[in-house]
Amino acid sequence: MDGRVKPPNIQVFINFRGEQLRTNFVGHLVDALRRSEINVFIDNQEQRGEDLTNLFKRIKDSGIAIALFSSRYTESKWCLEELVKIKERADKDLLKVLPIFYKVTPENVRRLKGEFGDHFRDKEHKYASEKHKIKQWRDAISYVSQKFGLAFDENSSELESDFIETIVKEVLKILQAMSTVESGQSSR
Repeated sequence: MDGRVKPPNIQVFINFRGEQLRTNFVGHLVDALRRSEINVFIDNQEQRGEDLTNLFKRIKDSGIAIALFSSRYTESKWCLEELVKIKERADKDLLKVLPIFYKVTPENVRRLKGEFGDHFRDKEHKYASEKHKIKQWRDAISYVSQKFGLAFDENSSELESDFIETIVKEVLKILQAMSTVESGQSSR
């Protein structure tokens, strides 16, 4: 960590489409975060046999959430449900959110275009009778995708490994800012 102080032990929750990214990009990201002594949680750490809603508790226990948008993200109802919980926590300023646009443009995510949007429309059709849920998903996507984030385009000249290091640096900055705020509040 370049001789800097160890990051605070605030948990970072990664919200992502597992089937698409677990064994490659997310695996490398988790390794890089852990090398920087960042406390990271992904769903495969959850004990088998536990209820999926336990992941909501993991979000609640986290100080930062990385929302990793990819082309197939909206295929997963569970990704969308986690994103709704992330938005709820961030709305109350209980969670910082870092959106990552992985081989999707921020514009396509915000406007539900391209493959990302096609998968969302499939979900809208499948859950047509649950208008409230669809509105929550739309609101959460809009909310998180409007935040300053990082984008990796498949046409980028940047290597994926360099992009991962950029994400780690951003998480460290957020942790440092959270630590500064926390120490400022405790000295009052």
